[in-house]
Amino acid sequence: MTIMGEERAIAEELLAVPIETAARLAAVSVQRVRYWDQTRLIVPSIRRQHGRIVLRLYGFQDLVELLAVAAMLRSPGISLQHVRKVVAYLHKRGYEAPLREVRYAVAGGEVFFRDEDGNWAGGRAPDQIVEHRVLPLEEIRDRIRQAPKRPANAAGRTVRRRRVAGFQPVFEGTRIPVRAIVEYLERGYSTGKILESFPELTPEDVEVARRQTGAA
Repeated sequence: MTIMGEERAIAEELLAVPIETAARLAAVSVQRVRYWDQTRLIVPSIRRQHGRIVLRLYGFQDLVELLAVAAMLRSPGISLQHVRKVVAYLHKRGYEAPLREVRYAVAGGEVFFRDEDGNWAGGRAPDQIVEHRVLPLEEIRDRIRQAPKRPANAAGRTVRRRRVAGFQPVFEGTRIPVRAIVEYLERGYSTGKILESFPELTPEDVEVARRQTGAA
């Protein structure tokens, strides 16, 4: 692997975004992403525990799966039920993560997949010719890599949202409760150490939390 490839792999491994960012990247609603999580179609693989609060974050591979499903469903005639059926079939064939391991195409309201021998299969009519409208997984990956981070004007700002951290204040553009950072400060953690653990945050965010501790 080249140095650039190693850097890309490290960046992908470190990527973790909240549900709002995941939904924006996939161009679907937060409610839809949450439903896919609840029904175990695409489950965020990263969990961070802060006291009684559990943050569920989407890693790079989770986002690949999310955007792949969203792309399938934007094709005419493709239903979520059909996508689930194809995924379940591939699970039975031994694929652990078919949504990111297999190449897909859509045609005539059907989802097709390319098997190990390079043949296209999966439609209701096996002899149907598939016009290759193949899902551009590499483009999807590039889009995720280039995903914008928090808006610059979100630094040092907090918000409250329904169904996010029990309606406690969180830092804008994240799902990180302000109280979690307050607790770190009360334990004596420096700003630098906190930012190592929470790379989504900025020094301005830490200062917001510091003011709540009463410290100078």
